[in-house]
Amino acid sequence: MAITGAHVQCGYVRNIRGAKIFSPVWSETIVLGQSTTQKAPQLGVETAESMVFRVRAPSGGEMFSAAGAAANAGQAIGSSQDTCRTHHLASEEKDIPAQPGWICNVVSA
Repeated sequence: MAITGAHVQCGYVRNIRGAKIFSPVWSETIVLGQSTTQKAPQLGVETAESMVFRVRAPSGGEMFSAAGAAANAGQAIGSSQDTCRTHHLASEEKDIPAQPGWICNVVSA
């Protein structure tokens, strides 16, 4: 069964001997037009700079994503952290920087 929404994982990227390893903290599949119900957690200082939302678009189409305290990927012109959006092709996965307390919002393209 194909995922009809976006799949979002929140975690941090660790650099281990030159290899970038993603360590997930939580994951959630959300409907396009919605935001995650979970927020990026407060972790130790060593992981704070490497926190990301790993976002995968549905296989059925393109979408936009945004991350921030009040993320809104629906705005065509982003002039703040909450409205700067990233474009995803169908099934494409991208890492979006995150900060503690932030959410991720996704909308169809």
